[in-house]
This record gives sequence, C-alpha cells and structure tokens, in this order.
Amino acid sequence: MADQPRSLPAPAPASPRSAPPGSEDAWRDPWGGDAGLGLAGIVLPLWHARWRLLALVLLAAVAGYALSLLVPPSFSGRASFVVQGTQRPSQAVVAAALPALAGLMGPGAAPADLHVALLQSRTVSDRIIDRFELQRAWGLRFRTQALQRLARTARFTIGRRDGVVRIEVQDSHPQRAAAIANQYVEELRDTLRGFALEEARERRLFYDAQLAQAREQLERAQQALQAAGYDRAALRAEPRAAAEAYARLEAEVAAAEVRLATLRRSRADSSAEVQAQQAELAARRAQLARLERPRDEGAGDFVARVREFRQAELLVDQLSRQSEAARVDEAAEATSVQWVDRAQTPEWPSSPRRGLWVLMAMVLTALLYGGSVLLRHRLVLARQDPLHQQRLQRIRSALPGRR
Repeated sequence: MADQPRSLPAPAPASPRSAPPGSEDAWRDPWGGDAGLGLAGIVLPLWHARWRLLALVLLAAVAGYALSLLVPPSFSGRASFVVQGTQRPSQAVVAAALPALAGLMGPGAAPADLHVALLQSRTVSDRIIDRFELQRAWGLRFRTQALQRLARTARFTIGRRDGVVRIEVQDSHPQRAAAIANQYVEELRDTLRGFALEEARERRLFYDAQLAQAREQLERAQQALQAAGYDRAALRAEPRAAAEAYARLEAEVAAAEVRLATLRRSRADSSAEVQAQQAELAARRAQLARLERPRDEGAGDFVARVREFRQAELLVDQLSRQSEAARVDEAAEATSVQWVDRAQTPEWPSSPRRGLWVLMAMVLTALLYGGSVLLRHRLVLARQDPLHQQRLQRIRSALPGRR
C-alpha cells in the first residue's frame, strides 16, 4: 500500500482540430464534467485509496466501540398514565383551576398538557430531588444544577391519538430511574388531591356557616307560624287532605245532631245519654269552629309567613345536601390521574448505543478521509492545468511584493 494516494494522470489535451491546447475544453473529463468533479474524478481517486480507506474505517469502528465502553451506561425508567374526566364534585376544582395554566400554554391546551405542566413545575421537581437526595447522589453543589439535570433526564410525551402521558427518566442506577418515574405520577396525584381536598374543605366550611344561618331563619319562621295557631303537622298537610278532614268533621257534626234528636224523643234532657251526646256534639262544633276561624292577623300576613317557612325549609334541605357532599369529597381520595403502566426496573441500558457509535465513527471517518483524497486529487489536477498556472501567475504579479 503506497504512503500517498496515487493521482490520476492528467488527461491528454485534445487534438488541435477539436480544441486548442491550453483551453478549458481540453480539460474536460471524457465521462462528463470537469476532470476534478466528474464521475471519474470522484470514483477513481477513491478506488486507488480503497485499502487505506477500508483500514481507517475499520480502525474507526474499533475506536468508536472502545469509546462507547468508556461512557457510563444509562438506564431508562418508563411509566404512563391517563387523565380521566372528573367524577365527583370536588374534582371539578381541578378542571376549573387548570385552565389558569392554559392561559400560559396557549388557547388549545388539552387536559393532558396541563398535567404535564404540573409535572414540570418547580414544586414537583423539588419534591423529587428531596425524596431521592439527587443533589448529593449526583455530586452537585447547587440546587439549581440538580433542577437543570433533572429537567434533562426526565422527558414527558403525550400520545396524540390515545391521550396517554408517558414519563421516561434516565439515570445511571436502574432502580432509581424506575422509582423516579413512578414518583412523578404519585406527586402529580398528591398535587391534584391537595387541590380537591382544599376546595372541599373550603366548600364545607362555607356550607356549614350558611346552614347555621338558614336553620336560625327556619326556627324564627316556625315560631311565627306556631303563634298564628299552626303547628308543623298542619303546615305539612296537603290542601286536599285538609279539605277532606273539614268535610268529615261536618259530617260527624251532622250525625251527632241526628243522634241527639233521636235520644230526646225517648229520653229526658237530664238523662246521662242525652248529656253525653250533647257534650260530644259541642266538642265537634268547637273543632269545626277552630277550622273556620280566620287566622290572619293582617291582609296577606299568613300567606307571607307560610312562604317564608317554605323557603327557609327548602334552603336548609339544599344546604344540608351540599354540606354532606363536601364532607364525603373531603374524605375521598380519588383523582383524575389513573395508572396505565408502572415503571419496572430496566434490565438493559438504554445508552450508550454501541452500534450507533460504531456506525457514526465509520461514516465520519469515511467522509473525512474520502474528502481529503478528493481534495488532494483536485489540487494535483489544478497544478497541471495551464489555465490555473496562468491565473496563479497573474495573482503573483498583482501582489505588491512581486512587482
């Protein structure tokens, strides 16, 4: 193998019939194009240097593999989750609070994008660093450096078709890589659960305060109605049932009068039977008189008291339901984030990819050495070109020191 690549001999000038010596047409490659840039000017120099090129490429492959062995291996922990719709009232705070982040990310942000923004927040990153002591494990002096490295090692992607959020964490320890990926999901769930719990607590306190006021108002309305002669049983009675009771009482009064008239025909007024029937008739008439006696103290006063009582009772019922729902939500722990796959300890390193290192070393060496061979060949051809020599002579004569 020669130390220097052999250059192609300069092409013979064309005959005077075809082109004058020294002209540009005399230096055309018979394969097409210039002698230095045509197909022959590229293939033939590389063919003459093929053995050296092959040796250098093989040597570069060995060097690339050796360098890949020097790089410490890195493992990838992968976890995934999906964002489900809110199923309980307290989770509505997440759907109502996260659009505030959508203003920072753009008008078309999806719920999964907002959850990824929470994963990339400083709060979640600080919790991850503190939990795994990453600043000490990575040997970093400042916390900002740990935050930057964590941002580089953690990657979040969203499946545009299935909506699954995937977390990939790279670390030199396989167990820690999987643990950090899983902890990201747990921290997100805790953050969302904190949002829901805080909202449920505030909602419960508000409803309890309103419920206490509504009960006081109901008590005052009830006392006002009781002062007018109505009790709770009468207020809850339907108008139809009240009319039937009034008709039944009138029928009983009429029947008692008939029985009294019948007894007076056969008994004296001082007899025990007649006096008992008279007492029963008087009691029935007193009940009928109480039903017929007007109870309003003023025009429309009774109707207003009934309306206030009904409103207060309805308000107490609604607030009681809302307060109970808030208590249930406060005790619940469900979130909108549901696991799809938990990260498992990786068994094989994800980087360095030794095959890619070898391929890149071979391609880079082939390009560099092939380019140098073609450049040297081009320079040799240029030195043999009379036109090139004339141009060099003109340049030298134009220089100040050559005049």
